[in-house]
Amino acid sequence: MKYAYSLLWLTGLVIFQSTLLPVVFPWLPLMPAFVFLVVISLRLERRLLLIAALWTGLIQDILLGEFLGLFMLLNFISAALVWEIKNELFDNLVLTGGLRLIAATLIQEILMAFIFYIRGTANLGSMLQVNAGIHLLSNLLLYVLFLVIIKLRRRQDNLMMTRNKT
Repeated sequence: MKYAYSLLWLTGLVIFQSTLLPVVFPWLPLMPAFVFLVVISLRLERRLLLIAALWTGLIQDILLGEFLGLFMLLNFISAALVWEIKNELFDNLVLTGGLRLIAATLIQEILMAFIFYIRGTANLGSMLQVNAGIHLLSNLLLYVLFLVIIKLRRRQDNLMMTRNKT
C-alpha cells in the first residue's frame, strides 16, 4: 500500500508540474516528479523504482509528450542507471541522493539531446549545455528545498514529542 502512495504522489507531482508550475514559473523548468523519483530511489527496491519510473513517464507522455514513450524511456533509463549508485557510496544519504540527482539529470539531458539529434535538430551542442545547466540547477534547487522541508518536519515532530513528554 505504501508503494501505491508513492505512485499517487508521483502522479500528483506530474500533474502539478505540467499544469501549474509553467504558469507560475514559466522561465524555470521545475521537475518535482523527477526529483521525487530520484529521492524515493534511495529506499525503493529496483523493480518498484523502475515501475514508478515507467508510471511517471507514462503520465508525462500523456500530458506533455510529443512522442508517446519518450518520457517513459528517459525516466526508465535514468532510474535504472541511477539505482546503480549505491547508498553506501558516501555513508550519507543526502550526498548520495544529490549525486543520483545530478547523474539522472545529466543522463536524461544527454539522451534527450541524442533523440533530438536523430530527428535532425541543428545546434545541439549549445542547446545541450544550456538545457542541462538550467535543468540541473532547478533540480538541485528542488532537492535542497525538499531537504529543508524534511528537516523542518523533523524539528516540528521533535517539538511535539517533547511537549507530550512534559
